[in-house]
Amino acid sequence: MRRYRNGKKSVFRSNKGSRRRSNGLVIAASLLGASLILGSGAGAVHPGMADAEAPPLTVLEPVTATSGIEQQPDEISTRIARKANSKPMGKESSTYVMDAATGQVLFNDEGDSNLIPASSAKIPTAAGVLLATGSEMRITTTVTQAGENIYLVGGGDPLLSSRKIPAGSNLPDYPKLTSMKSLARDTAAAIKGEAGTEVRLKFDDSLFSGPDWGPDWPEYFRTSGIVSPVSALIVDDGRLAPQGAKVADPARVAADRFAQLLKQQGISVSKIDRGRSPQEAADIASVSSVPMHAVVAQTLSTSDNDTAEMLFRLAGLGAGYEGSFAGGSRAVREALGSVGIATDGARFEDGSGLSRLNKVSPQLLSEVIRRAVTRQDGLWPVASGLAVGGATGTLKFRFDDMVTESAAGWVRGKTGTLNYVASLTGFVQSQSGRTLVYSSIANEADSSFDASAKIDEMVTELANCGCPGKDR
Repeated sequence: MRRYRNGKKSVFRSNKGSRRRSNGLVIAASLLGASLILGSGAGAVHPGMADAEAPPLTVLEPVTATSGIEQQPDEISTRIARKANSKPMGKESSTYVMDAATGQVLFNDEGDSNLIPASSAKIPTAAGVLLATGSEMRITTTVTQAGENIYLVGGGDPLLSSRKIPAGSNLPDYPKLTSMKSLARDTAAAIKGEAGTEVRLKFDDSLFSGPDWGPDWPEYFRTSGIVSPVSALIVDDGRLAPQGAKVADPARVAADRFAQLLKQQGISVSKIDRGRSPQEAADIASVSSVPMHAVVAQTLSTSDNDTAEMLFRLAGLGAGYEGSFAGGSRAVREALGSVGIATDGARFEDGSGLSRLNKVSPQLLSEVIRRAVTRQDGLWPVASGLAVGGATGTLKFRFDDMVTESAAGWVRGKTGTLNYVASLTGFVQSQSGRTLVYSSIANEADSSFDASAKIDEMVTELANCGCPGKDR
């Protein structure tokens, strides 16, 4: 580390060589046996911004020990050591690079040092929930009935939506949102024909437990739309309007929206309040999310804080613990340990990386990514969910200047940014065709923007490296 002188009831449902270069995007891969190609339409949402015509896609071969020419550590060090130890990287920094196929460490600047990872913490969260629940699990929101009461029971689905996405909108169609309107329609059909069409609605968000707000999260995180109070019942990303502030009580807002949708179906709601669904209540309607691997992909590409926090708690529940900060932390640690990834000194205080109490090493993050890109331990969705440099998600507007644009489309990564903190973790294909895994974290930086730019320069060096081989 350079010191510059200066982290109940089941709600899950199971569905039991050569390389071409172009100016376009890279990426394609097979996701759980099916072909997945990511283009510029996936990732971050920027309303009102028209997407440029997508350039051709280049297909990457599976990562194997014979993919490309092996890289030389001395060459890698020559290219990035000075940047890794430059002033923009702050008072504490750490960088780690390894060969994805062989696991050979190619560069290690205090890579085992546990630093504040910012949103790179979403990588262990994603791995933890996949290992605890499986990649095909679906999250179910249920409506139950007992007497004159119906209960809207949250299952922790972050993609529940009451809105209709207009045709031709810029909103991504992957992953598919979970329709609250469909749930209201099925609920109305189930209760019509009974004594009347008026009900009392209770909302049950009891699946998650413990504090709903991180111990060191400032209040402006909510009012500026960064994260909602964590709830098992949330709709429309916890906002009253797109891009607006997060609401203080997501479950209550979800119940209000559900009541409005019931009214459209001819069912009036006389009263709304919080209440736990009793054991004797009968299930009358339900709706389920897309599979967990798609939820994970959305979380990583767009760095969705609310989704990450819900997945953190679902990991806890899936591992047999509480759906809480503590339960998620324990589940993630145990999940990583179960596949041989050391977590010594790491702290998983939240699932999103918003907490400055999180501490993770680039070595740990790199190990998760290496297992993902080599399709080990069911972690491939972690790799396939990473944003593409210059094209999708939180990397859409990076790798787009004269210094770094040559890496656009060839780098995938999970960004991380807090005040005075920057990180980037992912994988990149080098000029010789070798897949390299990297992770770099800068703490106590004068500018997180400048630190991010310096990390991008390092990753560009990896992309442009023949090592040995002819540079492009």
